[in-house]
Amino acid sequence: MLGSEDPESRRIHFVSQPSVQNQCFVERLNRHLPTTHDTNLEGVLSRLCLGGPTSSLLLVDVTDFEIDTLLEKIGNSDLPETVYVALLNVIRDASWVAECVHHRVRGLFFRDDPIELVVRGLIAMIDGAVWVSRQTLLAAARHEPRSAEGDGVHSAVGDLTRREKEILGLVCVGATNQEIADKLFISTNTVKTHIYKVYKKIHVPNRMQAALWAAKHL
Repeated sequence: MLGSEDPESRRIHFVSQPSVQNQCFVERLNRHLPTTHDTNLEGVLSRLCLGGPTSSLLLVDVTDFEIDTLLEKIGNSDLPETVYVALLNVIRDASWVAECVHHRVRGLFFRDDPIELVVRGLIAMIDGAVWVSRQTLLAAARHEPRSAEGDGVHSAVGDLTRREKEILGLVCVGATNQEIADKLFISTNTVKTHIYKVYKKIHVPNRMQAALWAAKHL
């Protein structure tokens, strides 16, 4: 029904300290998606926990936070699965980069990333993409607690069709459903069906976990 969409949906919630540079950044983002700018992370987290089912994105400038505290706040929040988390101004070789993946973070934007790349990545993320390099996903997968996967992993890999492996590989490099559909000349509904089947076969609940699995096993 017209006007019934959650006002928090398909919106970027940017958390940082106020500055001229950040204001210009918000104005740039607003050309593509509605963007709010806030300094209170706890307040934004509280609002997003009450949000509707449509996707939105929480973007946090890490220069304003102590990273362990930030990851703890995000990890302990009750954010719905449809709220995606990204970090901005990350130091590329920081020791904690891979660890972020285990704290709900599914997008990393580095200090030296051009603004065009950041904008493109945020738009892709709000459409469901994972914006984390395969290298970082692999490092994160290596730090996962060991489990008794054993033959189950080999069985899951063997159960995947050629098309499912192809799609899972594209998920791992951050492709959106639309980009996958365009590349493989199939519909987005077909992509969604394949991804749903992949989740069941490799026993993961979401796109980030699927990307982690793919980085480790494909």
